[in-house]
Amino acid sequence: MEQSLLAHISQQTQNGELTQKLDRTQSTSHHLGENRDDYGDQKELLREKLESCLFNAVSKCLETQNSKGAWLVVPDGRIFDTALVGYALSKTLDPKDINRIEQARRWVANAKPQNHCPVAYLIENLLRKILLGEDGIVDISDPQLLTPVFANRTALLYTLALHAGLKVQAPFGEEVLRKKIAEMFEQCKHDQLKKLWSKVEIVSMHILLEAKADNWSAVQTAHRELLLMQSSDGSFAFNPISTAMAYIALSVAAPDSTAWQQSKLHLLNNQESDGSWRYFTNDVWDTVLTVRSFRGYPMFDLEALPSALNFLQSVQNSDGGWSFRTLVESDNDTTAAALLALSESPQGEAVAPKALAYLANQQMENGLWRTWQFKSDPPIADVVAHVVSALDAYKDKHSISVLAAKQWLTEQYEENQTWQSWYRIEPYLVTEISQALDMNCSTTQLAVKILEDVQNPDGGWGFEPGSESNASATGLALAALIRKGYRIDRPSVYKALEFLIETQQSDGTWQGFPQMYGPRPLLNHYQTHTQAFAVSGILDAWKSLSEGNR
Repeated sequence: MEQSLLAHISQQTQNGELTQKLDRTQSTSHHLGENRDDYGDQKELLREKLESCLFNAVSKCLETQNSKGAWLVVPDGRIFDTALVGYALSKTLDPKDINRIEQARRWVANAKPQNHCPVAYLIENLLRKILLGEDGIVDISDPQLLTPVFANRTALLYTLALHAGLKVQAPFGEEVLRKKIAEMFEQCKHDQLKKLWSKVEIVSMHILLEAKADNWSAVQTAHRELLLMQSSDGSFAFNPISTAMAYIALSVAAPDSTAWQQSKLHLLNNQESDGSWRYFTNDVWDTVLTVRSFRGYPMFDLEALPSALNFLQSVQNSDGGWSFRTLVESDNDTTAAALLALSESPQGEAVAPKALAYLANQQMENGLWRTWQFKSDPPIADVVAHVVSALDAYKDKHSISVLAAKQWLTEQYEENQTWQSWYRIEPYLVTEISQALDMNCSTTQLAVKILEDVQNPDGGWGFEPGSESNASATGLALAALIRKGYRIDRPSVYKALEFLIETQQSDGTWQGFPQMYGPRPLLNHYQTHTQAFAVSGILDAWKSLSEGNR
């Protein structure tokens, strides 16, 4: 079946028959269901149109799968990463490498700061100012910058501004900042579960502030802690942000040391050809998303799925969990999502006992789960939902209760009419959390109804209600509608399909936009995520048509 379907679509695409057939019916296909006599023909044409769209998307997917069976792409560039690394290197580079900094400055000068929220704009604008050597006052007096979500970013901005010799307008002075970071340093030395890159940033800030205060004994103590966190590739936690901060700190505490040289070499080797530096790559998370979204399409299941499942099985950590990328500590979100991707497979059967034990160990006393393992991390709705869905998928293999988690998800929506997520995509929340709850429960029904009501006139959805339509949000919204049982001839469903088909580019991809937080409030864009989210809705529609559903 798989090979015949592939050959059929490929031949029609090559000789133009499918395109010609679709062009001839363009006007009628915009009004599916209005003429019931033509509905059968239009449904068949829609199925062919979806097959062509999926064939192109899956072909691109197969091209980008690596030899390990994983998907791994470099995210789009941002001012934050490029300006921070560029600044870190700018004072210490050999003359032969100075062109690297000039290239980075040109990239940053031509880039636009993220403006989805004032804090993101402030962060990127400040880093741009620091790299370009502009003078001025850095104003971080806004009260929201001191909230728990932004406090660490604010401390980093304050420290960098002081290091760059800029004047800072803040609600507290430099000495208060120094004492606060010193307290955080003492805490993180004993917190084995805190994210490694967060520790690196705290230790690096501590070194810079204590050096500025001429407290060199504290600098050397922190320097020894920093050395313990360097990875074998010279980076710190494989993160350009933490590596740049560590390099600046090492330039103060131990210039020309082996650790300093190794981190410098790592940063230089990871500059992109356009002059930018990029955030984390996520081979595990990208593979999990791709499998969950593309699975069920014959060509993908035949050519890509086996090696992808083998990859996911092979990168399970010794504690039973998975991390968003290899060689990083396990997190609860990726562990649950990996279990979902591996469900109903031999690989899933093999990994389930240790993975379920990991999730049981990570459950909080209130029945919820954090994203990360350290105790100060709050639960996030999409993470809790992924764990619930994973446990439901393996319900015959454990006795972990999910009742409190489901109740909490329901209460969160009743209180806020939304949930919190690692993505800036409202339809992502509805789709993922609806899977964890009963599709017929009142919370899910209300969330899907509200989602349908905010569809844009062009048939798409934006990240938030009223924002410009994009493929990620539209694919996820479409998936939510179809999984709720909405028929293909429902206007909202059909208009969404049209939007996705018409906005697919010639290479099988869709245009993407920054959509995943990291670190908050900044956003990243990975093309693998856009592809997965767009395809999730299209594939659900194709399955519905193929199964004979209207």
